[in-house]
Amino acid sequence: MTVATPRSGFDLEYYLDRAGGEKTGGGYYLNAAQQGEPDGRWFGKGAEALGLPDGQVVKKEPYLAAYNMIDPRTGERLPGRAPGGYASFAEILQRKLEAEPHATHERYLQLEREAAQETRRSPVYTDITIAHNKSVSVLHASFREQARRARLAGDTRGEELWRAREERVQEILQEANHAALEWMQQQAGFTRTGYHGSRVDGVEPGRWARALPVVTTWLQGTNRDGEPHDHSHNVIARMALSEDGVWRAVDTMALRQQLGAMAGIVESRVYSALAREFGVTVRKRADGRGHELDGIAQDTLDAYSTRAQTVTRKAAALARQWAQKYGREPNAREMLFITDEANLASRQGKDDEPIDWGRCAKRQPASGFAGHYRGHVNGKAQELWLGSGPGMAR
Repeated sequence: MTVATPRSGFDLEYYLDRAGGEKTGGGYYLNAAQQGEPDGRWFGKGAEALGLPDGQVVKKEPYLAAYNMIDPRTGERLPGRAPGGYASFAEILQRKLEAEPHATHERYLQLEREAAQETRRSPVYTDITIAHNKSVSVLHASFREQARRARLAGDTRGEELWRAREERVQEILQEANHAALEWMQQQAGFTRTGYHGSRVDGVEPGRWARALPVVTTWLQGTNRDGEPHDHSHNVIARMALSEDGVWRAVDTMALRQQLGAMAGIVESRVYSALAREFGVTVRKRADGRGHELDGIAQDTLDAYSTRAQTVTRKAAALARQWAQKYGREPNAREMLFITDEANLASRQGKDDEPIDWGRCAKRQPASGFAGHYRGHVNGKAQELWLGSGPGMAR
């Protein structure tokens, strides 16, 4: 099923200055666009107030400025209080990095978290990642594979056809993500003012006010193991423009309450658009957890889900350690934390090289047959290969 996952970020410059633990000119998000992923796009009424209209491509300088409460048009500081503890946080993190100069990507995130805990620094942004169903990613990747094979065969017309279809899937995913952000802006675009630490006659004395968010959204097509995995990073700035013209902290609790709705909006829109434009159908998953596109065998999904399997195995091992330490099985909330730790502990930095779709396409499902989508595209029966099976789709 489509999943929306939040993550608080404390060091914005990590995404601009580091990728896989190495210094780069673009960073995790901007480099991904340079390597063939879609460009990042601005979203939010707060971004529009800074001269960054909806859908505009993200550039490094205005990106850094906006998230650091600097008006990208004038260079002046925006009215409002900056996140506290920055100098202390930066100093502590720098000391930790100097002590471990060869820290891996996952170790960097751990050090970042430790430094934030030691300084109690407010997050600079919240990254809500929308991850699509694996079957959607496999279908999307199969369109890329058909375009690649057409190019190798010298079939210019065929390449243009499949490239257009692949680009349309990108647009569908971005349109669905945009609709979820519109919902978030409407339902969770708030800031809390006053004091909310106690209640008077059962009512908090502070108040909630409308706030206009600043968001950049980044669609990416692979996971850290290079497998098809369509997902969008929605990086929501900590500060939003309130009604009185002051930039105040976004109510992140309100954001997190909308995760299920955002995931549901994305999934329903993606499935309906794929059905409308390509004639695909959906089926209920055997485990009852959502739906998948019909025509994609489970062994194909498993073959391109080794990342998830790695995290699951790591989480199971960590859960056993937990049970041994505390004498009981972890509850659901504790298991979410354990799974997050397993994800961090098992992740690798994405390659700095362009995605090798040919190499990715050679991966075989457990059955020994090439992975493929067998169904309908634009009303015609199609068998779209991802592996080393028969040549072109038929």
